[in-house]
Amino acid sequence: MFEYGCALALGAMVGLGCAAGAQEQANNPGGGDGGFGNPGGNVGSGAGGGAQPIVSGCLRDCQDFPAQPLFDKTAGSTPPADAAHFFGKPDAFSGPGPCVLEPQLSVGNQPGALFPRNWLRPRFRWQTAGSETLWEIRLTAAAERNPLVAYTTRTTWAVPRDIWKALAANVVDAPITVTIRGVNPSAATQVSGTRGTFTIAPVEVRGKLVYWATTSSEVKPDTSKLVGFDVGDESVINALTIPEVGDRGILSAGGRDLRGKYDDPHGVPPGSVQCIGCHVSTPDGEAVSFTDHWPWNSVLASVQGASVGKRPSYLTKTAEVLMNQPWLGMQTFSLGHWAPGDRVVVSVYSPRNPNNGGTGFSDSPPYPSHKDGLAWIDLETSATFAAADPTKGDVQQQLNQQINGVQGKAFGLLALDGETRSAATPSFSHDGTRIVYTSADATQDGRLSGNNSEADLHVVPYGARKGGKVSPLAGAAEPHVAEYYPAFSADDVLVAFTRVATIDSAPLYYRPDGEVFVVPSKGGKATRLRANDPPACGAEHSPGVINSWPKWSPAVMSIDPSSSEFKGGQRAYYWLVFSSARAYEGRFQLPKTQYSPPDTRSSQLYMTGIVRHLDTGELETFPAVYLWNQDAATSNLTPAWDEFKIPPVPGPQ
Repeated sequence: MFEYGCALALGAMVGLGCAAGAQEQANNPGGGDGGFGNPGGNVGSGAGGGAQPIVSGCLRDCQDFPAQPLFDKTAGSTPPADAAHFFGKPDAFSGPGPCVLEPQLSVGNQPGALFPRNWLRPRFRWQTAGSETLWEIRLTAAAERNPLVAYTTRTTWAVPRDIWKALAANVVDAPITVTIRGVNPSAATQVSGTRGTFTIAPVEVRGKLVYWATTSSEVKPDTSKLVGFDVGDESVINALTIPEVGDRGILSAGGRDLRGKYDDPHGVPPGSVQCIGCHVSTPDGEAVSFTDHWPWNSVLASVQGASVGKRPSYLTKTAEVLMNQPWLGMQTFSLGHWAPGDRVVVSVYSPRNPNNGGTGFSDSPPYPSHKDGLAWIDLETSATFAAADPTKGDVQQQLNQQINGVQGKAFGLLALDGETRSAATPSFSHDGTRIVYTSADATQDGRLSGNNSEADLHVVPYGARKGGKVSPLAGAAEPHVAEYYPAFSADDVLVAFTRVATIDSAPLYYRPDGEVFVVPSKGGKATRLRANDPPACGAEHSPGVINSWPKWSPAVMSIDPSSSEFKGGQRAYYWLVFSSARAYEGRFQLPKTQYSPPDTRSSQLYMTGIVRHLDTGELETFPAVYLWNQDAATSNLTPAWDEFKIPPVPGPQ
């Protein structure tokens, strides 16, 4: 069973187990402050995620950009003092220019990237068009008195922190023009150049991101962890590691013994967590529920600094045993059911026990023909389990009888009336009324598998723990197309999902032809995101770069343009993070093993903005923004974006 990995079995890549690299700090972003110092300018105070637009502190003749050029003096860059001489007239260039990989700039009538005001400062990275060795980066904006000009001999450069803070406070909802020119001073080559724009949104974004990183298929105490950061951080921290969770009394597939790794324990004791994989935040941001290694038990653990890895105080022993049942698949929570007396997790539930109504533990195949469903678990249940007594018969049977006895009280199966297929990858609406999930022909152990002839998004009412009549989500239930990994937006208005245009026998969880779409949660036309597409000049195309696993930011920001500063009508701003395996330089390539998929490219995380025009309902989408603070030496997957209460990331902000 190892070939299904841990988190990978539920949403990422076959064959890598669930391992993470050891490096916590991101690589040098390319430029840093570069010794530039504080350039001055007007730094706005910001609104911290309010519902109104953040009005610029300066509307015209702003002085956020210094009058003199900047010279990148970081390691590996030695631009000459007379660099401007080699470029001649400002903005002039001829011949093909560099391919700007990040952030993606506007091309023709297609917009460039959209940044929240408080996002990680932009880092520019490009591929040379020829023999150029000296580069000029020039930023201009209508409200700025001066251009921002910088020179470097590298192909990466980041806007200095102080300049970015000032610019983001003043130049919003307006294009910022970027011109990157290159020349080879020693060869007297022509000046090449590329020009395009990006935009800063008139809103900030909230929440912290926690994701899974891996470099290995080995199951060891130090090869699996969650990594996290706040939206403006330039580095990351470990958010949860295996040693921090430790021994949780995890049972084997049969429920008779503590679960131990089935070949070599590698220092992970029986009953302990072996893998931290697919995860989701509790609505209060204080803990995560994650999927452990085979047989895919679930674990709830704190991510707060003082109690990291510990059981939350409300989690009863009986609830923990219920979460410990094998074949649970992915979990989901709702703010609408997260209060004392009503703390519930909804999970995939794969019935594997023919002698106990399908519930509980079983390690005696053949298993009955079944379809996976959805179950709720009361995390505060007052029900209790008696200790198994070997003198009274098989301990597995005793445990299963007790589990069956608390159905309807401590946990239960949701009715999926009209569902003819298996359920997987659920997402609980924030208001607690609906669950959207993947309806698939073929699932295994609570997760999506191969050999599907159909996979659609279906919606079922929560119905006070009863479930109800299932309905297809129009726009995301197309015939002969795979739609999966759904996620409700923070206001429950939209659902993001992964889509594969041609469904076949291959597994769905790490498909090269996966793409991210968005559809109204009440059904309608699905919108393909521009963020699926890498820069066209980079010779990569989508489908083909493994776009997958979209997750929304934890708040939607709306603006009502009562000020003449904003001309676009009433708008709601949404933000998404997703994974993609674009073959940019420096990316870790996953090792090929007998369990690995044919595609071993490394996934990284990307962010994108979506604007919903409230008068028409039209969605405006934008290219992806690479998160350059993540470690490019690991494969980074299964992100979550919530109000996590992880410790702060050290370093400059």
